Amino acid sequence: MSMITTAQVDGLSHLFIFRTNQILTLKQDILVPPPSEIYYKFLDFQLATDWFCEPEQGYAAMLLEETATEPAGCHWVFIREVFFARHELAPLVARALALLNWRKRSRFCGKCGSQLHDSTDETARICLSCGNVYYPSLSPAMIVLVEKEGKILLARHKHRNTDIFTCLAGYMEPGETLEECVAREVEEEAGIKVKDIRYVGSKSWPFPDQLMLAFRAEWESGDLVPEASEIHELHWFSRDKLPAIPLRGSVAHDLITGVMK
Repeated sequence: MSMITTAQVDGLSHLFIFRTNQILTLKQDILVPPPSEIYYKFLDFQLATDWFCEPEQGYAAMLLEETATEPAGCHWVFIREVFFARHELAPLVARALALLNWRKRSRFCGKCGSQLHDSTDETARICLSCGNVYYPSLSPAMIVLVEKEGKILLARHKHRNTDIFTCLAGYMEPGETLEECVAREVEEEAGIKVKDIRYVGSKSWPFPDQLMLAFRAEWESGDLVPEASEIHELHWFSRDKLPAIPLRGSVAHDLITGVMK
């Protein structure tokens, strides 16, 4: 992983340009990364907040200011649409954005405060003053679809995505297994116990650094009691009468619609 040079950009297969949760493309409905001339234009106008390349992976990535506009002939596409389409570049896009988010949080050494520099031989950042090495971080989080007598449990949260109903989710805590995390989060957020917890899939979710681990589970006992500080309301829904749910491309959407079984 290194900073971009002109020679490196010209020799790479894919050039990704990000703005918040969007990616720049030459076509509105499909990901077609722009040519190197677009890269140079953003650099010339000093609109890039960070950029790097991984020649061994065949790509370079750039993060723009939130106010940056698209050049003529280009379009902004939400990254989740790339995931939904299962585009062949989706894993590389997820990696690039996750690393940009990590770099944004990893500018200075946590031990001595000196500026960090890119490693020349691995995906890491190094402090030249004290020798500390920093690797990309991942935040493992579980998401679960709970079922009871043919209905599914969905929640509307108080502080995020307040206009939709979605699956219960939460981060793992040190010392617990994934299954224990599922059981704990469901009991904390919904007041019920679950059984038959089974893993069904995973997805990189670089907003900013989650690894989403998807599960299904069956209701075992208890009545719904929303966690007061996090959950606005909880309900069991029939699949033919669903409320507004997360957009396609998300793990929650895949679980609710049966893409992840």
